[in-house]
This record gives sequence, C-alpha cells and structure tokens, in this order.
Amino acid sequence: MNKFVIIPNLTKDKKLETTKLIVDWLEKNDCKICLPAQIANYINKQQYSCPESDMYNNADCAIVLGGDGTILNAARNLLKYDLPILGVNLGNLGFLAEVEKKDALSTLSKIIKGDYYVQRRMMLDVKKLINDKEDLIGVALNDIVIARTSISRMMKYSIYVNDGHVNNYSADGIIVSTPTGSTAYNLSAGGPILDPKNEMMVITPICPHTLMSRSIVLSKNDVVNISLENNRKSWNDDIMITIDGQESINIDQKDKIIISNSYKSAKLITCNKNGFYTLLRKKLGNC
Repeated sequence: MNKFVIIPNLTKDKKLETTKLIVDWLEKNDCKICLPAQIANYINKQQYSCPESDMYNNADCAIVLGGDGTILNAARNLLKYDLPILGVNLGNLGFLAEVEKKDALSTLSKIIKGDYYVQRRMMLDVKKLINDKEDLIGVALNDIVIARTSISRMMKYSIYVNDGHVNNYSADGIIVSTPTGSTAYNLSAGGPILDPKNEMMVITPICPHTLMSRSIVLSKNDVVNISLENNRKSWNDDIMITIDGQESINIDQKDKIIISNSYKSAKLITCNKNGFYTLLRKKLGNC
C-alpha cells in the first residue's frame, strides 16, 4: 500500500497535529496522499487536496483518526468503495481504532512494507416490511437498537428467528449486535463478548422485566424479525431504531423489523493477526 486518504475527526485532533505528523511521514516515504480540501488548507498542504469523487477511488487505504465512533461512521460511509480502514485511536476505549497515536508511524511503516492483515467484519442490514416488500433502512457495523425514545420506558418486543417465535420481552429495548459490536452496548447490557473474526449475531434485551433473561447467539444465516404490535398502548411517536448509536430512524408500532447479515462488510487493517484478546484485556482494564 502506498496511496492513502486521511480522515481526521476535528474534535479529536483539534489542531490537526497528528494529521500533519502523518502527512509529513507519508511524504518522506514517497506515498501518495489525498486529503479533504478543508483539511489540506488548514495544514497548508493544498497539493494533496482531492475532490470527494476521486479521493476514495484512488486510495489503497483510509487512515481514520479519532475514536470508535469515528471509525463506525467512516465504515458505513466507505462501504461503496470497499476501502480498508486503519483506525488511529485519539479517543478513549478504542476497540476499532486499535492503533494508538504513539504507534501510528511504526504501524504505517509495516503497512507500506506489506506487513499487515485485512479483517473483514460482518455488518447487519436492518429493513422494514412495507406492503410485503423489504425496505432497507441502514447498515450497521456495531449494532441495531430498537427502543422507545422516552428514557427507561418498557415496551413489549416479540422476537422471531427464521419465522419461529423465540420470546416476548418486556424491556427498555432490544439490541441486535455483530461480533464487532459485542464489546459495545451489548456488553454493557450483560451480553456476551464475541471474537470479531466470527460471523454471528447476538440478541440482548435491555433491562428486561424478568428474573430469567439471557442473550441469544445466532448464526450469520439467521434472520431476526421483531414485532411491536403486542402492546396495549400506541407509541407510534416514541419508537426509534438506532444504528451504531449514530443514525436514528423513527418507526411505527405496526412496522415489522427485519435484521440479517449484510452482503457488505467492513475492512479493518491490523498488524496483529491474533491481537483481539490482548486488546480486550488492555481495554477492559485487566492488564
């Protein structure tokens, strides 16, 4: 790899010092660089300014500077380009942006020498069933959450897998997570941690009103249907689907929600092929 597009989070790299450090290093190593015009002007590197239409098509890799939220946003935006992402962590936890700022240049040195791996991460499609037709709402790398917008207000969720009725939950919400997202909201809600190399889904209720409730782990080939009609009250103005904690869509109580493995996947670059469990230990504070 020697052609890079750089996507910084301006709230994390406020003076673009890390961005400029990386650009200077790539220059010295004869790499091709593309920058959004705003970024190129700010760091006085106008020669690397690229129109958005060309920026991603002509790159081997996107270097994304920020936290996990920045990576999630970039992963969804770059899906149509099938572009690998190298995440440099300028945030807090950083499961997706696994390269720390201090290691950014040494990691890039490995990458231009070909010493890296590309991990394909499973993503989820979420659809609404409208007039017997499935309408795609969005694609998630981490998770899809269905809940009321009112804080801590229960609702009944009827869960079906491959048309078989699994359970009815009275809960604050339902999380359907990928292995990548298993260390996010799913983990906080008591769900299991899944190795991101696997391809499976996990359903986890949020604060269910029961003494016995467990997450359900499914294969990538399963299809999850969620119905909200088993409720006595109508909350049509108060139900929302949230994708990766970033995109929110209001839905009707009569909508049937379908969640399944997407044919698209995110591509993340790592230099440590078996580093997930080391990363897990470090990030969860059990070093």
